[in-house]
Amino acid sequence: MALPTTEYFETELRAAYDVLCASQLATTHLSGTFRWDGTEVEADDQVEFDGRTIEGRECAQLLMIFSDSRVHEQADRRYGPDDSPPGTYYTTVNPGIVHEGHKNRVGIYVEEDGPSLYIEDAADEEAVADPVELGAVHVDHFFLREQAPVGLGPLAFALSAMVAHRMGYRHISLIAGGGVGHDPRMIGYKFWPKVGFDAELEPGETDAAPHLAMCRTVQDVRAMDEAWWEEYGSQRWMEFDLAAGSPSWRKLLDYLHGKEMI
Repeated sequence: MALPTTEYFETELRAAYDVLCASQLATTHLSGTFRWDGTEVEADDQVEFDGRTIEGRECAQLLMIFSDSRVHEQADRRYGPDDSPPGTYYTTVNPGIVHEGHKNRVGIYVEEDGPSLYIEDAADEEAVADPVELGAVHVDHFFLREQAPVGLGPLAFALSAMVAHRMGYRHISLIAGGGVGHDPRMIGYKFWPKVGFDAELEPGETDAAPHLAMCRTVQDVRAMDEAWWEEYGSQRWMEFDLAAGSPSWRKLLDYLHGKEMI
């Protein structure tokens, strides 16, 4: 069964998706060949995932599983130490691509008045008629080695977002790390907004910058004064809106065009 598509995907995302899939980066590093809890998965294999049947290649794109990785599936029923919501998580081990000492981890969770429901329990909740419609993706850990090919991170995320849109998920969430008061080695607070993530500002956060007084979100600030955000911005929960026509998509597509990836 083919992964469902949408009018928005076909008219606005299909061309970019096809170009990214055909790139050497994708064919080499997101081929769809990986080992999932002891089972070998190939690119064209049919994989049962969250109530859908998708190809191994699409599964790898959605979860940002690099070629020849080992993947472990685990259910988490409580919030994690980095605010990761309860859900089903997929941990990737790939020493050649993933930063030394790290494991990449991406999860699928279900929302009810905020991220709260463990996905396999959702069908038992009267308030949730269709778990897929309320589903979301959470990037809990995503670290690449310095030696990883240039552009692999943005490419992996772009393909993940496009498949997540077709899966019917609402958004992709993560903690965009670093910035004022946080680990100076982390730059997520600067990078993730460039590809479409956004978040509300904290009360009083821009009080020292009168020219930003009308800003309400990170993207508002960046539109007014990107340099200010890079110097004074900080870590927080951010989301990429997967809805058709959202501002997140425009940011992502502009970024990919600017990097000559599409």
